[in-house]
Amino acid sequence: MRKLLQKKGIHWLATRFGWRQLRSLSFDERYKSGTWNFSGESAELVHLVESYCDGGDLLMLGCGRAGIVGCMKPGMFRSFVGVDLSPEAIAVASKQSNDQVRFEVGDMENHVCAQRYDVILFADSLYYVSRFRRKRFLQTVRRQLTDRGVIIVAIAQPGRYACILEMIRRNFSIDLDRPLEAGNRHVIIFR
Repeated sequence: MRKLLQKKGIHWLATRFGWRQLRSLSFDERYKSGTWNFSGESAELVHLVESYCDGGDLLMLGCGRAGIVGCMKPGMFRSFVGVDLSPEAIAVASKQSNDQVRFEVGDMENHVCAQRYDVILFADSLYYVSRFRRKRFLQTVRRQLTDRGVIIVAIAQPGRYACILEMIRRNFSIDLDRPLEAGNRHVIIFR
């Protein structure tokens, strides 16, 4: 099965249309093989997350190894919760756990929030929610924000995923919408 998941196009199909276990296995395979070896996060995105979080509570859905945690300045958040479908990614991310930082293996679409958050972050993860469920999913997630809360979505290859950006622009109140200076990524912040 693992060799099959490494074939071109199979990962895309498995992660978009596969059942939960197949999606999890496919994500794990990317991390185990080294195909996904993300460390840290762009300074610009870190700064945006810090400024919107401002000592509040942060939820990262589709957190992967959560490199952003190590990039953030101490005191920039009260709590950080990272959720990812990949046990492999969560095992690595959990090395950063402490009283303020915790991680859970789980499907971001089915995650039950125990509290409200000042920032809900999708850093290159919203693509994995079916295009037919994204709007409703974001509307549901938005209900987990505090009164001042925002959703931050970072998108790699914004031309390829322009439909996500357009859907957000049409359906939500936008705070910020621009390319990130480093690399081929776009950030959109909304309520």
